Amino acid sequence: MKEKLINISANHDEYTLQIKDRLIELLNKNGFKHNDGFSKGAELNVTIGGDGSFLKGVRDSNFSKTPFVGINTGTLGFYPEISPEKLETFVSDYISGNFTINSVSLVECEIKAGGRSEILYAVNDIVLKRKDMKTIHLDVYIASNHLEKISGDGLIISSPLGSSAYNKSAGGSLVYPSLKTLQITPLSPIISNAYRCLECSIIVPPEFEISIFPEREVDYYVAIMADGFTFEYEQLESIQFRTSKKVINRLTTGKFNYWNVIKDKFL
Repeated sequence: MKEKLINISANHDEYTLQIKDRLIELLNKNGFKHNDGFSKGAELNVTIGGDGSFLKGVRDSNFSKTPFVGINTGTLGFYPEISPEKLETFVSDYISGNFTINSVSLVECEIKAGGRSEILYAVNDIVLKRKDMKTIHLDVYIASNHLEKISGDGLIISSPLGSSAYNKSAGGSLVYPSLKTLQITPLSPIISNAYRCLECSIIVPPEFEISIFPEREVDYYVAIMADGFTFEYEQLESIQFRTSKKVINRLTTGKFNYWNVIKDKFL
């Protein structure tokens, strides 16, 4: 008989660890085994914590195709939808198959720097800034057409689900998840006689690629944050952003209503 294995990834908060122990007890009573971390042989990935724990879990798993579900012991809890008070209901729903699996499109960026190429993925967003956090000047192309030069603190490229995160705080638009678009949002853009760019965010359809080129040598040294995890590059040549063919799968109990989630979390 195949072992029923469930991965559990939790932060180290005392309350979170208490909920983890409760979950393990419930799983064991129902014939499941648990694994700390991410085993490829598991049938489900469970994260316990807030949104940061969910995103860290996805990254630590190397964007596993095994479905993810989050138990919320954090504050906002946009991704982890299961409350600790409903652990028993969640386990019962999972056993009975009372859930749906939805694919979540990722943001993909290809970074060319110092003669080398690297690809990063993100669930929420990828943020580009200068390494020393000074004003950066970037040429922006959409589908090989030059659109503008952005001068300011940097920019955010967000997914539809990520549109409600840093993008929203920076003045970007909320985007319904099924649209599968990318959104470019400038961070503190400079608008003056010397520098001109769009002050609003731009929503780009999935078939179009966004290309970014640094304008000056001082802009070659950048910090790129993918879902809050920072990567630094020197001698930046270009970055291409696209809606990735790679997805993660998210398990949802009940019926997911995006507008109710937005109202519950923000209003």
